[in-house]
Amino acid sequence: MGSVSERKHTVIVGGGVVGSCIAYYITSHPRYEQESHTVTVIEASGIGSGASGKAGGVIATWADPSCIAPLSYRLHRELAGKHNGIQKWGFRHVFCADVDAMGEAVGHAATSESHSHFHSHVVSSPSNKHYPPELDWITPDKITSYTELGRPENTAQVHPHLFTNNIADQAKQQGARFVMGSVISLNYTKDGSQIKSVTYRTKETADTVEINASDVVVAAGPWTKNLLPKAPIKESRNHSIVVRPREPVSAYVLFPELHPKIPQKRIPPEIYSRPDGTIYSCGPSDTDVPLPETTDLVDINTKICDRIYEDVSSISAAVREGEVITRQACYRPFVVGRARDIGPLVGPTGVRSLWLASGHDSWGISNGPGTGKVMSEMILDGRASSADVSSLDPRLMLPTAA
Repeated sequence: MGSVSERKHTVIVGGGVVGSCIAYYITSHPRYEQESHTVTVIEASGIGSGASGKAGGVIATWADPSCIAPLSYRLHRELAGKHNGIQKWGFRHVFCADVDAMGEAVGHAATSESHSHFHSHVVSSPSNKHYPPELDWITPDKITSYTELGRPENTAQVHPHLFTNNIADQAKQQGARFVMGSVISLNYTKDGSQIKSVTYRTKETADTVEINASDVVVAAGPWTKNLLPKAPIKESRNHSIVVRPREPVSAYVLFPELHPKIPQKRIPPEIYSRPDGTIYSCGPSDTDVPLPETTDLVDINTKICDRIYEDVSSISAAVREGEVITRQACYRPFVVGRARDIGPLVGPTGVRSLWLASGHDSWGISNGPGTGKVMSEMILDGRASSADVSSLDPRLMLPTAA
């Protein structure tokens, strides 16, 4: 540990898409020198084992927040070109639309909870009923409105788990090291003004290890609050399914509102066709199940997954006749006390050398690269130059993190 303390050592807590992208862009930075700078990512369960591996994977220039989404979209395209993302993580451009449809299943009731959806839904115009003929895997007479949100020139998708793991692998090749363990504590100087080390318990042996750090970035998603109790981060659980249809379907991402025959029920699933031939769909969130200690302990309610299947099957024969190959759940982090379009908390915390990158809500996959890029600039250049992310400054909502 003595040799580590003499070097610059950036410790990143969390091996999801945000933490992996931060490691990638630090080790890609012109100022990074592997001989004098150690980058360590500490992950409790597995790379991309939470929402980073179980989300839908849409990326867009029009995503929230507007200060970072266009940058992140450009970086996604660059990463796909540089590292063969089309083959490795299913990068492709897609159409995206908000639709209203008449469903048959009982489904889920949409609530007024501000974070009940993965992504915010626009209000579709009832007169806008025209939809593309290529969208032939949704039953035509079920659609009551179709509002285009994105086109291939500004919207794309990735397979979240494959993307996160490939970016982590690239970071490793560039010098970052990933260790499996649960962070127990962040350790500060006596006056609490600066971070000095991180203590974690190894996953394999349960040994306790303390490592010195020149910078610490907390990118632990909903688990951020366990290390920074004052951080206004809350969690929301979402279930999803993956269906393998009999035949591949066209490249569309749909944010529908289903209106079943049962009164006062509004069902807001999301539906993604994927380049691997599968269809992904997630349902509305719940907040009544406490956050477990790690991602591998997330409870999966199979009845909720079955309802998602029933809901989407009511408007898609491709889903109804397909095979459900995955039932899963994850927790996504959001910032309490401000509108979703303002975005996550990214930047300094008010404690020297302690940084925060969390609260990405439903746009973590989309904004992972942009977050990694600006964080690398803050740490190595002293300021973010690729985008103006001053509105994301954690100090606006977090006077002190200690």
